[in-house]
Amino acid sequence: MSPVRILSLISICFVRLVAARAEVQSDDLPYILHGKYFDFCYQRESWDAAGFARFADGFVELVNRDFLELPFAYPIKVLVLTDRARFKQYLSTRFRVIDPPNWGMYFSDPGLFVTFEDSGIGTFAHEIMHPLVGRNIPDCPVWATEAIPAFFEKFFGYWDRDRIVAQWGYQNPWRVEALGARMATLELSRILSDPRPVTEYANSERRLLSMFLWEHGKFRLFLKLVKDQKCLGYRSYFEAALGKPLEEIEPIWKKYLANITANRTAIRRIPASAVFPDRASYETTILALHLWRQEPVEDDLEVNMPTPRASNSSIP
Repeated sequence: MSPVRILSLISICFVRLVAARAEVQSDDLPYILHGKYFDFCYQRESWDAAGFARFADGFVELVNRDFLELPFAYPIKVLVLTDRARFKQYLSTRFRVIDPPNWGMYFSDPGLFVTFEDSGIGTFAHEIMHPLVGRNIPDCPVWATEAIPAFFEKFFGYWDRDRIVAQWGYQNPWRVEALGARMATLELSRILSDPRPVTEYANSERRLLSMFLWEHGKFRLFLKLVKDQKCLGYRSYFEAALGKPLEEIEPIWKKYLANITANRTAIRRIPASAVFPDRASYETTILALHLWRQEPVEDDLEVNMPTPRASNSSIP
């Protein structure tokens, strides 16, 4: 048997071992709540599982209603530890994760999301978009595999009966701070073409692209184009959504970065994502703060499809 074949069998056995472990991960989480799309296993009865489950189900329906239909093999199991320290320890000891993330982690096999009580709804929204995007957008560019989920991590909204009404367009303060002075020199072509799934600043850089699309009223159109695998003759889905070649987008990108830099102080004031019980409490709390937000131009998904063009080079 060849060395490659042996390594392949070892890898398969390891994946099956991890999957087998995952099937019993909820044994020491005594409480369980079954939602429409998620099954929550958690440690403390005092945690507001019902409230979180309501948000989780509402978020999935919001995405399907307002952005793009993303069917999935539900339910997804969610394990909720009490705090970040226990969450990281859990990933290290149970899943052999060498460098656990700070907020949450999704395992595609067997469909399991691990997080902790105070990670927040923004974290949940971001991480749950990963399997939805992975299942429904197979030709997703590397940069967009993070840019799309990261877009959904920052929002404010309220409950309208059983529907979440959300407002988007907010930069994430800690991501802007992490980029620091590098913000003004970020090259659009480099971010679009970087093939590495993980880099030091990748997620924060890539989220800027989804927010750029949003500001220009093209984020929903971008999702549709990449799902349908239509570049319309452009080199990339990004260019197709904006209806311009990269050379024409670059100057607009630079102005966009300069605007964020100029409003860094206001961006720092943006609080954690939240959904309020009703419109009145949302307006009293969020609208009264006059938070800095990127107002999108008219979303022209159904109005003006960009004109197809011919192109020779290729950036995903």
